Amino acid sequence: MSSALTVRMLAPLLGALALMGCTPLYEVHPARTPALNLQGLPPDIVIFSMAGRCAPPCLAPRDNWDYLESRGTLDRLADVFTAAGFSVQVAGYASNAAASFSSEYIGGPQRGYEALRGDFARVTNSWMGSARPPRLVLLGHSQGSVWLHHLARVNPYVPVALQVDLDGICLAWKSDFGDGIRALGDPYGDEPSPLHACDAFTVAGRTVGAKDIVWPNVARNLEVQSKRVPARPSASGGWPVNYLFELTPNVRLDGTRRGIERFISSREDHSAISFPNSDALAWVTGKAAAVAAEWRLEDARRDNLKPDR
Repeated sequence: MSSALTVRMLAPLLGALALMGCTPLYEVHPARTPALNLQGLPPDIVIFSMAGRCAPPCLAPRDNWDYLESRGTLDRLADVFTAAGFSVQVAGYASNAAASFSSEYIGGPQRGYEALRGDFARVTNSWMGSARPPRLVLLGHSQGSVWLHHLARVNPYVPVALQVDLDGICLAWKSDFGDGIRALGDPYGDEPSPLHACDAFTVAGRTVGAKDIVWPNVARNLEVQSKRVPARPSASGGWPVNYLFELTPNVRLDGTRRGIERFISSREDHSAISFPNSDALAWVTGKAAAVAAEWRLEDARRDNLKPDR
């Protein structure tokens, strides 16, 4: 076979490989729910979500991306509150210390913890001082839950109405984020650095990680943990054998589990629980619907109060 003929035969394959090399590994889709817009009137509810560590062949944290928004997981939670009659705005972030970053594997720039921290501060300094401040909801998966627990910890005077944790994990925390956090200099002032987001605390005589503490400013917490033993996967996919899972139940600083509910997703692995069609999200949205109904009653009672009361 001639070399010219070989080249002609291989050309389509080489062309396809070249196109694949130019195609992002992760395709980013914006949420259907209205995005956070601080230029307008406050909505009833603001949901901040933070995704976790990306899976190989990506290189974390360089290639981490906001899959909770892209997969529709953020929308699924928002839909619960919209169905209850609330106006909702959302903002999703990727697990990274930087305000923004990009990678050839991601189909668009990503926003990290510094962007979340800035948006949270702007919401706090504007809308949270209004006559009817929005309820704040936090949704995190894996390392994303760790970032959000840290956010609640360092903003103790900002009320969080609901925090949802999907298998919060500290694995590789300092090796993933240490350089990025240090590269920011010292933007945190007197508040603890995210480097300490996985520190250990003594709670009611036992050692508990900061990511497992539901801080006093968080009213309600829904925690999902993935399966411990092999099981046939659910519709959300994943593997029969789980490769990573959380074991420690969340707790309050006083050692109680007041306002905390936990669900162990017996069919789903660490990744599968983060999809909108998972058993995990079915449980979360069911619980969130009950919470939304309580909020409607609270608002009705507040609106019926007479001015002199």
